[in-house]
Amino acid sequence: MSEVYQKLEKIVEGKHISKDLYVRHAYSRNVDLVLQGVPDIVIRPKDAQEVSEIMKIANEENIPVTPRGGGDCEFGGSKPIGNGGIVLDTKRMNKVINLDQDNLIVTVEAGISWGKLNDFLCNFGLYTGCMGPGSGMTAAVGGGISHHSVGGGGCAKYGACTNQLVSLEVVLPTGDIINTGSQANKYSKYPFNRFGNGPDLAGLFCGDNGIFGVKTQVSLQVFPKPPYAAYKTFQLPRKEREVSAKIMTEIRQKGIEVYDLMFLMDLIVRLGCQEGMFPFWENLKKKRGVIFYTIEANSEVELDEKVKQLDEIMVNNKTEELGQEIQDGNIAKWHYAEQGHWQFYHNLWGIYPSMQPLTAECFSPIGLYPNVLNDIDQWDMEHNEDMQKIFNITKIRPIAGSGPVLLIDGNNVEITCGFTSFWNYYNGEVHDIIEETNLMLWKSLLERVTKHGCQWYMMGDYMSRLMVDIGAYSEEYYNLMKSIKQVLDPKMILSRGKFNFWGEK
Repeated sequence: MSEVYQKLEKIVEGKHISKDLYVRHAYSRNVDLVLQGVPDIVIRPKDAQEVSEIMKIANEENIPVTPRGGGDCEFGGSKPIGNGGIVLDTKRMNKVINLDQDNLIVTVEAGISWGKLNDFLCNFGLYTGCMGPGSGMTAAVGGGISHHSVGGGGCAKYGACTNQLVSLEVVLPTGDIINTGSQANKYSKYPFNRFGNGPDLAGLFCGDNGIFGVKTQVSLQVFPKPPYAAYKTFQLPRKEREVSAKIMTEIRQKGIEVYDLMFLMDLIVRLGCQEGMFPFWENLKKKRGVIFYTIEANSEVELDEKVKQLDEIMVNNKTEELGQEIQDGNIAKWHYAEQGHWQFYHNLWGIYPSMQPLTAECFSPIGLYPNVLNDIDQWDMEHNEDMQKIFNITKIRPIAGSGPVLLIDGNNVEITCGFTSFWNYYNGEVHDIIEETNLMLWKSLLERVTKHGCQWYMMGDYMSRLMVDIGAYSEEYYNLMKSIKQVLDPKMILSRGKFNFWGEK
């Protein structure tokens, strides 16, 4: 590996490559607590050309490469599967290349964060529509495209961030560099449209979870931020899951455009208040589930009409409106006006200190999610004895459920489901039983949700392989995906192991 290191050292400046043990271990972790792969080398290229040269060396030496954006993924998406290989950190590629204000398209390097990009755009009265994942302050734009990310702001209006994609610059696993969309025509002076010039090859790299290429530049549609907005929060009545789904369905069927619509189940409200996360709800007599909406408009008349229509739906479904101000319980205002969409989403999984998430993120039809959440409760009861093994050590039982349920494009929602548990190192001792139980429970829960027909999008190491292991893909679909991988990446160098694409061992 020392010869490989020397070759790579010639590509980037010395301070942008490391084989230091501490650095390598820092890159062996994301948010998850049970998956860990320590790379041999960490490298930070500055552009597509350096990425290309790195990939060519990796092919010559048959060394796996794992691309990494912000490292905010929850289950092994941006670290090696097992020890060894190269982690290719894209965060050095973090510049805004061009803002085309005439055509409302921004071109950026793929390692830039959604937070930095939107901070730049706000100076021009613009935003990215969907503002990336809930961890968007540090999550990279390239990672968002790799995962069809949602979770920040604007998902109900704009859908996943890939909906706004115009073109990509991608380094293929063999080191070739391509451009998609309008830029597939070498005479095109600037990005302006995703579709045309033949098939939509950009789609190969949307949601690929980093197996088909390394994104180095991304062009996105951007949008003027409307001057008027309204935001309201409501407590739900009994049967909150079914009622919240009914509200979302009615809004979609009536064609009312909302910027965000989110349901927080009663478990989140109760535990959040208990742990001091929601001081504005501490005085609520009943800690029931909450639903809130945000709308935008270009005039007060348009805004008032939307509010009127939405409030009628809320009243008819027997919700109870909370106050107008944040201190009165209006989390919708905090979420929109103070960028709360980037401040609490993933934190909900860490409500208890030292507990960590074992989760996965999926899309489902609106009408399906109450059944999914109810079945997670049933699963939790069925696995009480296994949960007890962890409780016997920690004196706190793992908590199963879902984070906020977000309305996204179409009649679909995003569900972040799973459970929180503990690291195997607890109170000064290593407890193998905790890790064994965590892995068993995680697989069991994700398989259960998969069989509801949900669509996983941020799949990473764990979910991509589980889909294959449990036979969730048809044989024909999986073989097609494998054939594409073999053409683009004959040695299975890039993100080796995801979707069980191992190549030579």
